[in-house]
Amino acid sequence: MLSQQRILLLSVIGALVIYLGIFHGRISRSVHAVDVQEIELFQDVDKNTYHSTGESPSSHSSPHDRLKPSGTSSYYTHSDISQPSLKPDPHTLSHDHDGVKINSTLNSTVPDSDNAFNGLLDLCKRTDWTEGLWLHCNSNCGENINGTGTSICGGLNNARNRIQTCIRLAIDTGSGIIIPSVTTRDEKDLVNTDDKTVCADFFWDMEYLQKALAEQCPQLEIRLCGNRTGITTVIEPPFRSYLEAPHYNTTFRALVNAELEINNMTFADVTSSTAAVISFGDTYIGFNYLAADEMSTIRKALFKVLKFNKDLFDLSAAVLKSKELHEGAFIGVHLRGENDWPAGFGTVEDQMRTYTAEIRDIRDIKTVYVSCGDSSAIQRFRNILLPYGYIVYDKWTLLADRNETLNKVESLTFDQKGIVEYQVLVEAQYFMGVIMSSMSSLIAFARTVDEPEDLFDTYIFPNSSKSGLDRGYPQTSILKGSRNTKLMVVNGVDIMEAFP
Repeated sequence: MLSQQRILLLSVIGALVIYLGIFHGRISRSVHAVDVQEIELFQDVDKNTYHSTGESPSSHSSPHDRLKPSGTSSYYTHSDISQPSLKPDPHTLSHDHDGVKINSTLNSTVPDSDNAFNGLLDLCKRTDWTEGLWLHCNSNCGENINGTGTSICGGLNNARNRIQTCIRLAIDTGSGIIIPSVTTRDEKDLVNTDDKTVCADFFWDMEYLQKALAEQCPQLEIRLCGNRTGITTVIEPPFRSYLEAPHYNTTFRALVNAELEINNMTFADVTSSTAAVISFGDTYIGFNYLAADEMSTIRKALFKVLKFNKDLFDLSAAVLKSKELHEGAFIGVHLRGENDWPAGFGTVEDQMRTYTAEIRDIRDIKTVYVSCGDSSAIQRFRNILLPYGYIVYDKWTLLADRNETLNKVESLTFDQKGIVEYQVLVEAQYFMGVIMSSMSSLIAFARTVDEPEDLFDTYIFPNSSKSGLDRGYPQTSILKGSRNTKLMVVNGVDIMEAFP
């Protein structure tokens, strides 16, 4: 009898151990909700740069003066600023690429408050706030108000950077923020990113942004979709192009103070009943986290609060659930083969050749998912990999037998489709993209945001050199990065100190 009891007890313990092992495995492989495409870097940024002249960004001279406190004048050199130490956050969950705790579905998320929001909560407590003062950032795009466009443009991730930057500048100033409207691409001419004007929730989750910032920075008031209702006083600093020095700790507040003085005002003159708006025109990369010593803190916090639209996440989930992707055991590739992609940023042929060599070195996985807006480019890549035994999927092939979902995806704009694929690539076991793509760089950042070592400083930038905005590599069209996340490097602009 005793022997039978012992056998029964051992059986129960054994079953419990097996159950816990399976449960843990399922948790570690669960699909994560990671949020956060583009015209790529610096196209359509201002009248004197790449889009209008046809010149490569690297062909523009970049003054090497040290960053001025006013936040204007010329750009800094990399050697002017020392890199802050990057330390791991002991409270970060290793399986959360976007810093949020995941429940059972892609869209069931709650803020990760255990890590004090990477310093954002403390920063907002230390800020001197002015009720009635608002910051409205724009790119002089979209519908005109008093002769000036007040929307942001430049492609999805360029626009995303402007929103994140504007939040940081509003905190620097101690003002509320008016989230601007956004312009979309012309679907028949992808280079034109100043087509229709939409509210920011067309791309991003504004409800989450409001809830997250109410908890992480409760002093920051928020208005949506360029709403200036009831505000008659407009302060408009000079328009800032991307070649001019970006701001860092307190420099933007100093600029606002100077602009108020020009208008015979001070911060004390602004109240809830005498509200004023700072209409700040800016092209790109307006705040430098390296100069502010915030690369591993505030930069991450703001990245995590700006998530993509939940409906687009649902479509991402539908693609990710495809049995062909083996619960994440696939190689994700961001291939820039569309007709708007400049050859100087890495030709599609160079990308395919470089990616193929890397893929052939990954011997344990034969499934490849390719994100590209040009199906013919994907087919060319598929034909290259087929003789080596790799099966190449894309959103069209995976959704071919799910007409309702496929029709929803096909009805989206170019950049909305990019959001759907963003999530898929973040979840891939292996990822490779091209560094000049803001989409690729965003994916790489999201995949590694809470790792102890910064992907770019640790694996990609060593042995390169930087002058102004331009970074040069001793060897180009090669992949650099960690074991699971790599980017093909080419010589050109590097904006990671002010991105994402």
